[in-house]
Amino acid sequence: MFDYTILPYADDKIFNKALNLFESKFPDVQKEELLVDVDNTAIQIYVNKDKCIKFYNDYEIDAVYVESDIDLSDIDFSSIKE
Repeated sequence: MFDYTILPYADDKIFNKALNLFESKFPDVQKEELLVDVDNTAIQIYVNKDKCIKFYNDYEIDAVYVESDIDLSDIDFSSIKE
């Protein structure tokens, strides 16, 4: 499992930019329906060849982060920060 913290606080704009960046690098990935929790936390799940990639905009933890079964270290998430 690979973990990446994109931003140390929740942010809708950065979350969406991270999703767009990921989708531009993995255009054939299967995107599931966006999940939104009662605290407004958003979770976007992708499936790529039986591997799961989860992007979180988590208001309880207060961070934008990724949990992934594949290595995403080639994606420069720092390029999307304001």
